[in-house]
Amino acid sequence: MESNVKEIPFNGKSLLGVKTGDGKVWLAIKKACIDIGLNENQSRTEVKKIQTALLFKNGFEKLSVKFDTQVREIVVLSEKFVPMWLAQINLTPAMQKKNPIAVTNLLKYQLEAADVLHKAFYETDDQKTAFHEMLGLEGKVVSLEQKVDKLTGNVQELIDNSTINKAQQNALYNLAKERICFLLGGKSTKEYKRYHKLYFQNLWGAVKRKFDCSGSYHDLNPKDFKAVKEFIPAWEFVG
Repeated sequence: MESNVKEIPFNGKSLLGVKTGDGKVWLAIKKACIDIGLNENQSRTEVKKIQTALLFKNGFEKLSVKFDTQVREIVVLSEKFVPMWLAQINLTPAMQKKNPIAVTNLLKYQLEAADVLHKAFYETDDQKTAFHEMLGLEGKVVSLEQKVDKLTGNVQELIDNSTINKAQQNALYNLAKERICFLLGGKSTKEYKRYHKLYFQNLWGAVKRKFDCSGSYHDLNPKDFKAVKEFIPAWEFVG
């Protein structure tokens, strides 16, 4: 089966994407793992998990593709399963401490990789039209668009009511701790031991007011995550 292989610029590196002759789009798993920041053993473990997990039973393939002037056999995952796979990657506290850049990269992949992968192969109206004609879907496009609009509305509603994940919560907490340690002269000072709880309450209160969050910072919407990350390092205590 003829394949279209693309290295798609993403997050300072690239996604290795493959579109097979049946119109399906796939992501090369091991390369994505390495680019996120996982080591060789961790990357092999993720590939093995995909090959053995019931969830991905019909969602992966082994393909022989040519890139970097070489033909290689790689394990690829269907684009529709990419978000589910990325959401299941668990970076332990030890891994986060040792390799914090992997946390940032993983969040970027979780939020954007699948969309970037799909657009690289179906980003123009001409490409979409050719794909629909190839599958014999002429005359059904209007119906499909209506279903997509409804699905988009459902997805938007889900996004509006979603909250940041555990990794994002940890990232914000670590930023808050760093800022408060700085303001109080370090974790070992008397000022920190005496006032750090008050400073945390003051900081989270400021975050909740600025970003319209009725609960704790755990309930922040993912769309506000980047802005909160920029807000915390500049925050000042207000008495």
